[in-house]
Amino acid sequence: MNSEIQGALSAIRRYRPIQWEQIPDLGLYMDQVITFITRMYEPLYGEEIHGYLSPSMINNYVKSKLIPRPTGKKYSREQIALLTMIVALKQTSSMEDIRRMLSLKESETVEGLYETFTQRFTAVIQSMCGDGSAIPAPQTALDFAILACGYSAGCAAALKSEVGVQ
Repeated sequence: MNSEIQGALSAIRRYRPIQWEQIPDLGLYMDQVITFITRMYEPLYGEEIHGYLSPSMINNYVKSKLIPRPTGKKYSREQIALLTMIVALKQTSSMEDIRRMLSLKESETVEGLYETFTQRFTAVIQSMCGDGSAIPAPQTALDFAILACGYSAGCAAALKSEVGVQ
């Protein structure tokens, strides 16, 4: 990998998804949720992230039942985790595919799904940046979508590094 791409990947290399325990559990208002998720993804997507989540998008996700309705205009840890996964996955997947990937199986929890998502996302980022071992073979649609999200962020970083280099 050339040095320009390595430089562009430096912010991505430092990225680590927010762990479950770090997601606020006191209920956040919509603007706080948007700020929280935007800050979380800035290392991956840069300034472009500011258009990736808006109040109307969140309202549409609620209306389409991708996330449950907020309680008293406040979003819980589970809802924030779902929104976090949606923001990443929508870079490479349709909303209907995301719905299917994030549908909980029997005895599955949002916490368990989110932990699986963050572990796999971290492995993809580390492998993409040359910092980790091989990525486990994808087993599910969610695995493939996570791979695509990570590589999409890497592609964007590489394209930024190539601007003006010809």
